[in-house]
Amino acid sequence: MTHLIIKIFTVLATGALMLTAVSCSKDNEKPAPGGTADGWPAKKISRIVHSVGTFDYLTYDFFWEGDLLREISCTMYDGSSLGRTVLEYDGGRLARVYPYDGAGTAYTDGAMHYHYGTDGRLERQTFLLPLRATGNLCQQTFDEVVPCELVYSYTDDGRVSAVQANKTMDDGSVETSTYTFGREGNNVATVTCDGQPLFSNMQYDSNPNPMRFPMGMETMGVTNMIFEGVLGNSVLFLGYAFCWSENNMTTLLSGGGQCSYTYDEDGFPTSKTIGTGSQSTTYTFSY
Repeated sequence: MTHLIIKIFTVLATGALMLTAVSCSKDNEKPAPGGTADGWPAKKISRIVHSVGTFDYLTYDFFWEGDLLREISCTMYDGSSLGRTVLEYDGGRLARVYPYDGAGTAYTDGAMHYHYGTDGRLERQTFLLPLRATGNLCQQTFDEVVPCELVYSYTDDGRVSAVQANKTMDDGSVETSTYTFGREGNNVATVTCDGQPLFSNMQYDSNPNPMRFPMGMETMGVTNMIFEGVLGNSVLFLGYAFCWSENNMTTLLSGGGQCSYTYDEDGFPTSKTIGTGSQSTTYTFSY
């Protein structure tokens, strides 16, 4: 598993700054993590191609079973697999998410588990987190794995207001961070961690977001590497997607540059292009 974790972290570290895939829903629908069948978008993404300039670098394929997303795979430009991520359900709600590596080995020990309250809302997520012993990108090592949980709080109208992230260390101590979310309408406008601003003044278009996936905070791009090694290469695009928002984010969370979209006749994005200087990165969407 160490090899997979190292590989995932390397891709995360080198790609996260420019990775800003878009994230959909019916008008006035509240963001509701939990993965129920009626929470997934009606117009389903089948493929996202990530291009650097004119070079198609990564391809993400989405596999659906009825209204539920079952699998996401990632393929390199040369056709080699970077692995896939499997989503399992219980009674139509997400129960477990875990990755396979490019050789087809499943890493179920590091799966993300979903737990629900009596009201049916996502209450907790639990998983094992690999901790890095060094920050050298060329020589990654991991010296321990610790249990973690994400605990969700909601506003009176059913929106996520805060998520408490807990890591239980080997000595029994618990490291805690609390993320809070501010909204403008049905879009996330601000994110703070322990009272310190992470993102603010986030801007959106007025069109439907085809990746408003009813998962958890792993789709929020606010995790500060908390999910390294847990979800796999095939969902790296979820970072910075802000899948809880109804519309498509037009601002960039890190670095400078410009963001532009093209849309189909229904208003759904067909491409998102991020321009920085003379370079451009484009995400092309098929449904």
